[in-house]
Amino acid sequence: MDSVFAAKLTSISSAFIPTSVSTAIFRGVYTRGAALAVPLSAISVAATAYLVYITPAESRNKVLYAVSGASTAAMIPLTRIVMMPGIKRLISISHMETGMQGKPAISSEALSLLATWSGQNWVRFGLSAFGGLLGLYAAIVQDV
Repeated sequence: MDSVFAAKLTSISSAFIPTSVSTAIFRGVYTRGAALAVPLSAISVAATAYLVYITPAESRNKVLYAVSGASTAAMIPLTRIVMMPGIKRLISISHMETGMQGKPAISSEALSLLATWSGQNWVRFGLSAFGGLLGLYAAIVQDV
């Protein structure tokens, strides 16, 4: 299943997709995403750290590169500190027996957690996009 399609499915109300399906999809999306996001974030942060290192101290671009790297690096603690409790709970719900997942309290909790995760993912995307665009701007416009 396409990861983007699966991510969209996890954001759909449980009225359309049972908790047993949506949390299983979430677990797969999270597992595959984590395997890709962490190394890519590390590469991005290392690249901007290198740019900060080689940029002359008097250059204003040094600060732009540093902010770019910090914005990208902020995704990791955001995920670990803010998002991880909800992620762990969703994964735990995905391992429950189907009968337990169908209970209204569990379904409601899963729906709330999926909606929260979706919003938090937009924040992570914003940090990454801001960092990438700022780094690109600094690379294109010399000493703003």
